[in-house]
Amino acid sequence: MNLRKWIDNKNLNFSVYYTTMEREKILVNCALPYANGPLHLGHIAGAYLGADIFVRFNRMSGNEVLFISGSDEYGTPITISAEKNHVPPQEIADKYHIEQINSFNSLDIIFDKFTRTSDPEHVKDVDEFFINLLEKGYLVKRYMISPFCVEINKFMPDRYIEGECPYCGYKEARGDQCDNCGQTLDPIELINPVCKMTGNSPIFKVTDHFFLKLDSLQEKLSEFIDSKTYWRPNVLKFTQNFIGEGLHPRAITRDLDWGVKIPLKGYENKKIYVWFEALIGYITGARVYSEETGKPEYWKEFWMDKNIKSYYFIGKDNIPFHTIIWPAMLLAHGGFNLPYNVPANEYLRFEGEKFSKSRGIGFTVDEMLKFVDKNSLRYYMASVLPETGDSDFSMNEFQLKVNSELIDKYGNYIYRVESFIKKNGLSPHEPETMDTKDMEMMKFLEDKFSEYSMEVSGIHIKRGISIWLEIVMAANNYFTESAPWKLIKEDTEKLNEKLYVSLKIGQYLTAMLYPYVPSASESIWQTFGVSENLENATFNDVLKINKFNIKKGSIPFEKIDFSNPDILDIQLATIVSVEDHPGADSLYSIKLHGDKIYQTVSDLKKYYTKDDLQGKQVLILTNIEKARIRGVESQCLILSIWNGNSKEVISSTGNDGDFANLGKYRYNGEETLTFKEFQKMEFTVSDHHIIAKLQEKSLPVMLNGKDVNVSIENLDKASIA
Repeated sequence: MNLRKWIDNKNLNFSVYYTTMEREKILVNCALPYANGPLHLGHIAGAYLGADIFVRFNRMSGNEVLFISGSDEYGTPITISAEKNHVPPQEIADKYHIEQINSFNSLDIIFDKFTRTSDPEHVKDVDEFFINLLEKGYLVKRYMISPFCVEINKFMPDRYIEGECPYCGYKEARGDQCDNCGQTLDPIELINPVCKMTGNSPIFKVTDHFFLKLDSLQEKLSEFIDSKTYWRPNVLKFTQNFIGEGLHPRAITRDLDWGVKIPLKGYENKKIYVWFEALIGYITGARVYSEETGKPEYWKEFWMDKNIKSYYFIGKDNIPFHTIIWPAMLLAHGGFNLPYNVPANEYLRFEGEKFSKSRGIGFTVDEMLKFVDKNSLRYYMASVLPETGDSDFSMNEFQLKVNSELIDKYGNYIYRVESFIKKNGLSPHEPETMDTKDMEMMKFLEDKFSEYSMEVSGIHIKRGISIWLEIVMAANNYFTESAPWKLIKEDTEKLNEKLYVSLKIGQYLTAMLYPYVPSASESIWQTFGVSENLENATFNDVLKINKFNIKKGSIPFEKIDFSNPDILDIQLATIVSVEDHPGADSLYSIKLHGDKIYQTVSDLKKYYTKDDLQGKQVLILTNIEKARIRGVESQCLILSIWNGNSKEVISSTGNDGDFANLGKYRYNGEETLTFKEFQKMEFTVSDHHIIAKLQEKSLPVMLNGKDVNVSIENLDKASIA
């Protein structure tokens, strides 16, 4: 049957979804990450990867998207980090603003504008917002009881107070919110509150602040929320429960040193609270982007045109701020669009546990990208996004899914088709006719593409990749059953037809994969020998292409191998006390602070005085078998290297309890070593870096992504004990 006649008979129109749908303007805002540390994989899964996929999909759909985020630089996490590092808060904010941009870029997460709340332009917008709400009567001055630390002699930010949540019993709830149940809190509500700075209980004193009159906006907010029946169930339920308990005025200022100043005289010792001012950063980002691109009024199209949809990608701990407080602020101000959708994700856990840098659980973005490529990481994380419930990042599953699905199924399919064509010098072209099986395959492609489009446009990112994988499975079966290696000898016309359909399948697969894995998809797309690139094209453009000129290329994926040889549980610890061993003149009894307090017995007395060791940060091995040495228990081993004349303690810098890696590996948790077993291990030194030899692998000892150094430059056999 003629192909066009078959299409007409079936009432089909390739790419019908995109030729008929109305083009839209879409505003996508991502939660502003605190500029107090590196981004870990939990952050990416919570708010950013899904947003980037959604943005790329919409742009390929022909929609006009404005994509905004930025650094939240006035939160108390920044001041906590600054105090730990004995530097000004701005120095911390400056450092991590740049570092976070680089981390996003390394994962191909590219914002139109990544703003920062310390920018004077942001302060200008906050001032305008504050005065607007004050003049309209939505801000009122009231007194409140705030935590006061007697030892420090000042009021403490809510986040500096921790205690037991009165709602769910979580022991480490913060004074502003419980991360376990999501309930917003006041420090005075906490059971047994303590100050994080001193560990002592705060007292509570009266102070005056400005309050946002949420109660006066409850009716309008209820109407707004009742209209959001399409929100994710977890978001809608949490919001309905929150507002159902009744809204109350909420303080928007605090007694802080670090923050946006109140734009009124007489309030020099108070600042606007971060949850109020940071939200306004979404507006600042759009406005500044417009000015920087020479279109100063452009941002208003996204914020003031009532037909424009705005999406807020956040983690679940930010739900009340984006579904209640931010809409309340916008309603009070007037003139701005309210959120259309707030697709908040739940938490991503790492091997069943909560991400924790101090406990060595999980990886930062930069750490993980030392081990795997960004394409593989984006693919796997997209498949485990915690869209409707907590999900788990499993290294074994990561390896299996990438190797099996992305490489063995998709990558191998592209390779099979293109290598057969190149090997045999063929140039498949659009056939005049197709048999029923090929027509059914083309219909299958269209149907699955429509399903995929509906799911991703509805922010069901995981479902989108599942549908893509269905096509991959069908593609491999189709190519195998087509048996072009037989047809090349028997029927060249049929061979052309089968290879053309195979290329169309590869074309669909690669275009559909682009929002998820842009860099690799673009590389593979170029092997089709077409002029268009995916970054600047639409689905409608690229899926209509029916001429191919296969180019030689390679599949841009590497198989992952996470077999873990690291049997050394090494961490950083500070020596807190050095005493003479009571039963041995040549030994020290030493206490160290790592992830907990350790005690050890050491022969370093021959090489170091007590003062030399006191306060020194050293690497310790903690999975060494415990022993009693002359009546004193030794729980760990301070690592040192013999330099020919004496022992050199292996030292580094960081936070106590930071865990060391061997190359890309972390301690596998499987073994407790005897001292003799450890002594048999092989180490070398190369260019001052310590190298461990394990399972025929040479693995550098690393801490916080950097090699651990010693004074020795090179050593073929290093004695470490």
